[in-house]
Amino acid sequence: MALQPGQSAALVEARVVDAGQSPLVRVCALLNAHGAAYLIVGARACILHGHVRTTEDVDILVPEDVANHARVIAALSELEDGAARELTPQDLVENVVVKVADEVEVDISTRAWKVTYAEAAPRALRAEVDGVSIPYLDLETLILSKLTHREQDRVDVEFLRRLARPR
Repeated sequence: MALQPGQSAALVEARVVDAGQSPLVRVCALLNAHGAAYLIVGARACILHGHVRTTEDVDILVPEDVANHARVIAALSELEDGAARELTPQDLVENVVVKVADEVEVDISTRAWKVTYAEAAPRALRAEVDGVSIPYLDLETLILSKLTHREQDRVDVEFLRRLARPR
């Protein structure tokens, strides 16, 4: 969904609801219920900014905080297969990215490329999708998080930069 002249990004983001986001809603509802601190990054954040693209996983950025890691693990342990029950908070300390392969594949990161939760959180945006509050990277920080060597990230950055241009 592209911005219309005079329309704020927040308004567009709050209206993004489709069947493809049900894994996002599921993951966020669980994380919210457990009081976990997190931000949506990656392709799902691009989608929330209006970039139509496909993805199957949900990428989350979390603070480097062992107590929060325990809340994230508890939340994701409620997914259908309970795959996250095998994790410990120390796993999130020792690895930049931890993949949880469950009914929804979730990548848990303490860094999104060079961006940390502490850097991103003050500028984060929120959308409500199907009654669930979803915190995600603002446009500028999302672009910074995608300045990688991956081809898909280059495509995403090109689109996101067009969104960021004043009209």
